[in-house]
Amino acid sequence: MKSKVFTIKLIRAMMLPLIAVLMLQACNKDESPFVDYDNNAAHYNGDALSYLRSSPGVYDSMLLVINRLPGVADSLQNGSYTIFATSNRSYAIALQNINNARRDSVPSLPPVSFSTMDQNILDSFFSKYIIKGLVTTEDLTARADGLPFPSMKYGYNMHMQYEVTNASGFLGGGPKAILFSDPRGSVFTINWIRVYTNTVDIKTNNAIVHVLDVGHNFGFGNDFINALNRRSEETE
Repeated sequence: MKSKVFTIKLIRAMMLPLIAVLMLQACNKDESPFVDYDNNAAHYNGDALSYLRSSPGVYDSMLLVINRLPGVADSLQNGSYTIFATSNRSYAIALQNINNARRDSVPSLPPVSFSTMDQNILDSFFSKYIIKGLVTTEDLTARADGLPFPSMKYGYNMHMQYEVTNASGFLGGGPKAILFSDPRGSVFTINWIRVYTNTVDIKTNNAIVHVLDVGHNFGFGNDFINALNRRSEETE
C-alpha cells in the first residue's frame, strides 16, 4: 500500500514540470488573451472618396449624400480633411426616426429620403462629419479632455477626445478610440451628443478616416429631425 502511494506521488512530481512547460508554451502562442490591440487600418493608396467607394454595401448612403452636395466629392478627392465615416445602417436609423416623426406630426408630413430631403439642411448636418485638416489619435493624446475642431463648412466646431479602452485585465490595454461629439453650441457636456469610433487612423493619400460605430444615428438625433421638419412646414 505504501509502495502504491509512493508511486502516485512520484508520478505527480514528474508531471509538474511538464505541466509548467505546456502552460508557458500556451501563453506564448498568438491566441493569448493579452494581445496588442490595433484597430488601425494602416494606409489606403488612393484618395478619401476612393476609399469610401472601395467598400460596396458599407458607405453607399454616405456616397449618395456626397454626390448630392456641391463641391463635397471634389473636396474628398483633393482636400486635406479628417472624415468620420458613417455606415449605411447609421443612415437607415436616421431615416426611420425622421419619417416616424413626420408621420406622427400634426399635421402629418410626407416621408422623405436622402435623395429628396432639403439639400441645405442635409449639407449643414453632413458637414459635421468632415473636419478641416488631418487629425489622428496621436494629435489628441496631449489633451485628456479633448479638443474642438472646425467642420468643413459653416464655422461649426465639433469635438474629439482620445480614449483607450480596457481589455483582458489591462488598464488601457484595449483598442484606441475617438469620442466624437456634437457640442450643439453648449459648453456643458451633458448637452452634447456623442459617439465612439470603432476604427481609427485610416490614412489615405489626402485624408484621415475614422469609422464611427454602426449604431450611430446620422445627424446626431433630434436636431436633424427638427430642422428637416421645420423646413417642410415652412415650404408647405
